[in-house]
Amino acid sequence: MKKAKDLMPELVNLSNFIDCEISSLHLDSREVKEGGVFFAVKGNNQSGIDFIEEAKSKGATLIISEELVENSDVIHCTNLKELLGKFTSRFYSNSSEELTTFCVTGTNGKTTAVEAYSSICSSIGKKCGYLSTVGKSIDGITVKDPYSLTTPDIISLNTSLYEMLLNGATHAAFEASSHGLDQGRLSGVSIDYAVLTSFSQDHLDYHKSTENYAKAKSILFKDLNPKNSIVQIDSEFGRNLYQDLLNEGAEVFSVSLEKESDYLASFRKKKNSLEISLKSPYGVSEFDLNTISRYIASNVICAMVALNLEGIEIDKIAECASNITFPSGRMESINIGKDICYVDYAHTPEALKHSLREIKNFHGGEIWCIFGCGGNRDKQKRPIMGQIAEHYSDHVVITDDNPRNEDSKKIIKEILKGTKKSKKIKVISNRREAIKFVLDEMSKRKKMNVLLLAGKGHEDYQIIGSRKNRFDDKETLISLAKN
Repeated sequence: MKKAKDLMPELVNLSNFIDCEISSLHLDSREVKEGGVFFAVKGNNQSGIDFIEEAKSKGATLIISEELVENSDVIHCTNLKELLGKFTSRFYSNSSEELTTFCVTGTNGKTTAVEAYSSICSSIGKKCGYLSTVGKSIDGITVKDPYSLTTPDIISLNTSLYEMLLNGATHAAFEASSHGLDQGRLSGVSIDYAVLTSFSQDHLDYHKSTENYAKAKSILFKDLNPKNSIVQIDSEFGRNLYQDLLNEGAEVFSVSLEKESDYLASFRKKKNSLEISLKSPYGVSEFDLNTISRYIASNVICAMVALNLEGIEIDKIAECASNITFPSGRMESINIGKDICYVDYAHTPEALKHSLREIKNFHGGEIWCIFGCGGNRDKQKRPIMGQIAEHYSDHVVITDDNPRNEDSKKIIKEILKGTKKSKKIKVISNRREAIKFVLDEMSKRKKMNVLLLAGKGHEDYQIIGSRKNRFDDKETLISLAKN
């Protein structure tokens, strides 16, 4: 139990509540417990002030609102979102300051970098908890269900960091989405290593412009004051960000696959893996990585750099990296006989292009691509992804992803706008039927074919309307291949 005056010294209007003892913190009125604080913040679709009475009925001992409420029992705080991180960090014993924290943003590659960091930590004897799109680990071993958001709200994030600390973790890795950064979900969190993996168009349904999207990503590096920054500089945004941070005198380190940088990677193909030569300030390290994707490798290298900056020898880190098992649905190879299949989360133009290019670079035979675009999400990327799929594939089947509350026919029509509507393109809306069609067609061909099943990766569901139906790309692929 902590007192209000100790948690919230910035609030000068606590008056009668100054010695109030607080048992818990809440943003959701449904979860309020006796003796808890309810923070009534304004969301995108609704406001916390509409739920004040519910919070009171559940025993909230203190209610703080960013909007003025004519009620003497409600504390008004205009900059609540800004201060919420500080309040929460104090309540959870400033856990992020006690842990070595690794925080990743980027259009693609966040999950791979987070889980690579955790895996290498484990291999060198450091206990690391993580939060990722794929899963959640509190004690470094037990994987739990992920949060519905890539970056959970500030209270949930601090709760998890506190649990990690209590379970003996010394390190923590987590993702920072553009939405999370824009909405202040990492406010007050101490960050030792801030990482940019990649940058390309995405989430324009929310940010409205690439410029706004870039500004949101920049918050991690320029507003949250990380102790060190690691920036992949193969995008224009990455190069500009790196230069800005350098000019500001920040501790910043560059990573690249193609440009002179602090950590520069080059690659040689092996049968189903990459041999990597990593040039660093400490010499050249060579190691194998169990992936065909140079871009996945670059995300792993970002994690390696953070541990190297912590003082661990790069050769030791490289040895541990060779044993990494990659997250489910990240260019995951599925054995179905003579043909090769990859299940990949690629749901952005950049990710789809990279995945198809890596497949073309690695394999002979014809390339098949099955993909769709999510409903109620960035519409501008749909024709771009259609164009990319048509350009880099020999055969394309456009299907449903998670249409949500949009008409799937409309989504597919918008994808087709970016194509030349060539004979290589076929539309099969039902995702299971699309997979079956491609497997049947590949089986008729004598030579080996390669399939990229893109868009959903680790997801084991498909959202159609308001219903979340069980659907797993990998399970479906294996099941159909057997029949």
